[in-house]
Amino acid sequence: MNRSLNNVSGTDDAAFEFDETVANRPHLIDETVILRYLLDDDPQLSKTAREVIGEGTSYTFPSMFARVAVILRDVYGVPRSQIAVALIALLDDITVRDEDIVRYACRLFGSSMFDFLDCLIIGHNILRGEPVISFEKPLMRRALSL
Repeated sequence: MNRSLNNVSGTDDAAFEFDETVANRPHLIDETVILRYLLDDDPQLSKTAREVIGEGTSYTFPSMFARVAVILRDVYGVPRSQIAVALIALLDDITVRDEDIVRYACRLFGSSMFDFLDCLIIGHNILRGEPVISFEKPLMRRALSL
């Protein structure tokens, strides 16, 4: 299912054809694929992103969620709450390492002023009890259960 945010202005990315010989194999996707999937702003690349993700075998890393969140916020001006909703919905379509932490980070990002990477760190602390040391981030230190 496509989780389109809006039709935002196009992209300069070169056309990419989805090679049918790689269909049904796991696909490691980066932020460019996720952005085309969410924004649906390039007819060719967005179609390919839908095909790749639609196979149900796509996976990525938490850092890609952070990149997407920053790009959507800073480049496209998407509100944090809308980014959180879109990224949480995306978790139904792709596999991500530490999904519970990413889901927590998405919710925290959408309801706070924390950077997405800080949200991931807080998620590791809250959900896994991992101790965190941070310098010069008093707000984050207060959020951690140290």
